[in-house]
Amino acid sequence: MFENFTPPPFVTYAIPGFFILIGIEVFIGYRKNKALYRLNDSIADLSTGILSQLWGLFQKGIGLFAYFYVYEHFRLFEFALNNPWAWILCIVGQDFCYYWSHRLAHEVNILWAGHVIHHHSEEYNLVVALRQTGLGGVVSWIFYVPLALVGFHPWMYLASGQLNLIYQFWVHTKAVGKIGKVGEYLLSTPSHHRVHHAINPIYIDRNHGGIFIIWDRLFGTFQEETEPCVYGTVKPLRSFNPVYANVHYYFELFKQSFQAERFIDKILVFFKAPGWFPRKGDQKSGYLPIPEVHPNSFVKYDPNPSSEVRAYTTAWFVGVLLLSFGFLLFVTKFSFISHVLVTIWVTLSLVAINALIEGKSWAKLLEVGRLLFGFLVLGYFGVGWVYYAIGILFLIMATIHFYRTSQLQVAGQNQS
Repeated sequence: MFENFTPPPFVTYAIPGFFILIGIEVFIGYRKNKALYRLNDSIADLSTGILSQLWGLFQKGIGLFAYFYVYEHFRLFEFALNNPWAWILCIVGQDFCYYWSHRLAHEVNILWAGHVIHHHSEEYNLVVALRQTGLGGVVSWIFYVPLALVGFHPWMYLASGQLNLIYQFWVHTKAVGKIGKVGEYLLSTPSHHRVHHAINPIYIDRNHGGIFIIWDRLFGTFQEETEPCVYGTVKPLRSFNPVYANVHYYFELFKQSFQAERFIDKILVFFKAPGWFPRKGDQKSGYLPIPEVHPNSFVKYDPNPSSEVRAYTTAWFVGVLLLSFGFLLFVTKFSFISHVLVTIWVTLSLVAINALIEGKSWAKLLEVGRLLFGFLVLGYFGVGWVYYAIGILFLIMATIHFYRTSQLQVAGQNQS
């Protein structure tokens, strides 16, 4: 059964709709003269979203196998796929499980390590909704096993989960205010979710619901939006590197564990809440204070590359985005080796593009390297001479671009 199972592709099919809504939000911001987007931040957000989808291809089997196993051997009931009440129960149950998964991801360090990437952006717009972890799928499935035990079919479970994710897309916006008393009381809304993403001390670790906000009201984690929100993480990432964003907190935890003096603290590091520090000498263990913030004084991470770099990186990013979407749309037609090669090339490309935006010293070398690796990928897929010609053209364009930007930097240094 597991071998022949085809998961629902709702999220993949919804991607064009996501970008239509993003376009509408950009237009609203333009009409209202509000800067809802920054190009560099949006490219970084979408880069992590692309990696989340591609890296997730190698993790979905873990949770799906566990869900199938429990469903096949231990389910208490069995709901028909054509039963509308079963769908309603599954959607509500899915959101209940999501609430606890999401809440604990904010309260347990090792789980926060996989979720923190979603909160790194210092903007708040629909693109931020697509900023997702590429590694969190390794453990998040554990919270949904009760749905298999109850007896919800795996297809229904996955479909309900994707509907939950699609719903959550629209709440990541500042363009929508409040939606009325009933909606604000029952549902997770843009106002509630703005609170969730804010780093104001009053807002930390609040409003975890996916579709419904009633779980937060029931379990004491609800907070009304009462003051202007400042977005990001208490400890800013200050990087657009999508790979670093995925792994940095894991490294921080292991480093902290290694440096802890007591054995028990080496373990507790992974299970305490973010901000906890172990005992050191005479200093007791505890939590770092959450600093006060205000939109007018908060300084965002905002590298400002030249217009040439912006044009080059934007063009390449759009190309990588379209290629990744096409690959995901027809992913079942490709072999495992194809998955690996495409994932490596896209990962290198996105790291290089964001490094160029940030002006990293090693960015140009990586850019040439990932273009050359692209030739190897083209060779594996056995493409014709036309594609090789296009690849060579891209490599020549990159060389010219790097030469011109280097000349501009030298000219700027001479003038100074």
